Amino acid sequence: MVEKHRHREFIGYQVYATQRLLARSLELSLASFGLTPSQWNALNQLEDHGAMTQKQLAEMLLREPATIARSVDRLVERGLVTRTQDPHDRRANIVDITPAASALLSEIEPVASERQDALAQGISDEDLDVFFDVLERLQENASTLVDE
Repeated sequence: MVEKHRHREFIGYQVYATQRLLARSLELSLASFGLTPSQWNALNQLEDHGAMTQKQLAEMLLREPATIARSVDRLVERGLVTRTQDPHDRRANIVDITPAASALLSEIEPVASERQDALAQGISDEDLDVFFDVLERLQENASTLVDE
């Protein structure tokens, strides 16, 4: 006989509910910088990995290309990224971070670190290590299920 679970007992529900709260917390900490969490993530990826196509950025961020295009539009308007035509593919655009974005990321870093410390309050480093290991395994399992 299959054991019946209540919705709130499912791993996916707990991860989703936690992610929503974490995202809201991040939104509040980034609001004063005029960035959304998605934009902040995009800028971080560009700073870490260098210029890339919008398609590559969308894949890296696990977002739809149309969503990334709108986000890049806003970042271009603010002077935080540049968008140029890919010389090897006229249909593709290359996105790159600007010095203004790098400076903004440097301003955000202490705020993000402080928020991270507050979120981890009362959780030991050992527990965090186990937590990250479990999350990684959940991601691998979910990826396998999606690919089947």
